[in-house]
Amino acid sequence: MKKGIAFLIACLIITSACTFKEAEPSISDSGFESPTFTVLPTLTAEPIDTPTPPTETPPLQTQICSPLEGESLSELSEIISQLFEMPRAGQDYGHHGVDFFFYRRKDLLSIDGLPILSVLDGEVVTVINDKYPYGNAVIIETPLNSISPFLLGQLNLPPIQPTVVPDPKFNWSPEEFPFQLSETSRSLYLLYAHLKNPADVNVGDNVTCGQQIGQVGNTGDSFNPHLHFETRVGPTGARFESMAYYTAQSTESERYNYVVWRVVNKFQLFDPMVLLSINR
Repeated sequence: MKKGIAFLIACLIITSACTFKEAEPSISDSGFESPTFTVLPTLTAEPIDTPTPPTETPPLQTQICSPLEGESLSELSEIISQLFEMPRAGQDYGHHGVDFFFYRRKDLLSIDGLPILSVLDGEVVTVINDKYPYGNAVIIETPLNSISPFLLGQLNLPPIQPTVVPDPKFNWSPEEFPFQLSETSRSLYLLYAHLKNPADVNVGDNVTCGQQIGQVGNTGDSFNPHLHFETRVGPTGARFESMAYYTAQSTESERYNYVVWRVVNKFQLFDPMVLLSINR
């Protein structure tokens, strides 16, 4: 009997030892699911090239304007006081332009103070203030490639020619030009001289055909109010700061510029009335 009771107790002890504690539910075992995160792709915008609008090409010049207010191109021949006279190579005599003058014409007593107008569109490249012989003057450059072929054909411009050695009377020495001249393009250079006051425009200004640039005057080598008008063709890029000659007040630089402009044939003269007669 005692052995039976002992055996029973031993079995109970073994049974108790073999019973495992039920594990507590984990998150994964519960009814809740772990949240998942979806990584969205990063979109990088492709750069879009903005097309550059084409540069508008300015229209070619087809018009020539009278250099004097109130005087049409066809009337200019009525008020010429001195015609153009081509000088010999290397010389400075002759008459390098054409002079316009009148006294008691239309409603005016004199040409003095009459507005001077730009003959072509162009850029102001030189302004001369009260220097002998031009007095107050302005030079305006017009590239040939801005002029219509029709006008250029009628101009019949002189071909490019070699420069010449100035007459020994000119006190100057060859040196580098004070500006960079183009080797491929040419321009018209129009000079308006003896203005009453300094020009109404400044170097670098762009002017249009018919725009006022000054007034007729009597400055420089002049004996009565008149407009002296010169026309030349030469390499694009000339920029004369000033020019003067035949006076003790002129500087070496001014004398050099004067000889380059008028004597060495770098800027070739032609009769201004050829230009002013085209649109008649």
